[in-house]
Amino acid sequence: MAKNYVKPSMQEVFQIIDAAVKTDPSVTKGKEGVYQFNIKDEDEGTYQLIIDENGPRTVEGAEQDPYVILTLKADHFRDLVAGDLNPTAAFMGGKLKIKGNMGLALKLQTVLNSFDF
Repeated sequence: MAKNYVKPSMQEVFQIIDAAVKTDPSVTKGKEGVYQFNIKDEDEGTYQLIIDENGPRTVEGAEQDPYVILTLKADHFRDLVAGDLNPTAAFMGGKLKIKGNMGLALKLQTVLNSFDF
């Protein structure tokens, strides 16, 4: 039986991520950089997860030059954050495109898996 719930908007998803990384910034230690997410389809937009000397945070739009750019559909991003989609499988299956620092992109999985969505 399908889940019957309203999907959070991308803005809400990034607000949740922002709150989570600020609540436990230790999960971002050693993962400093600018991760840009280009979300495609019904909830299109650009968001960044910035981890620097000012602490981790998310922003809507492109505030800084990204170290790595991840492009995917909104539903795939929700599944990725929820832990229902493996990032490696998403990349290999063409659901996730990565441009830039691949090593940094790999570190992102531990950040996303560190909090409940």
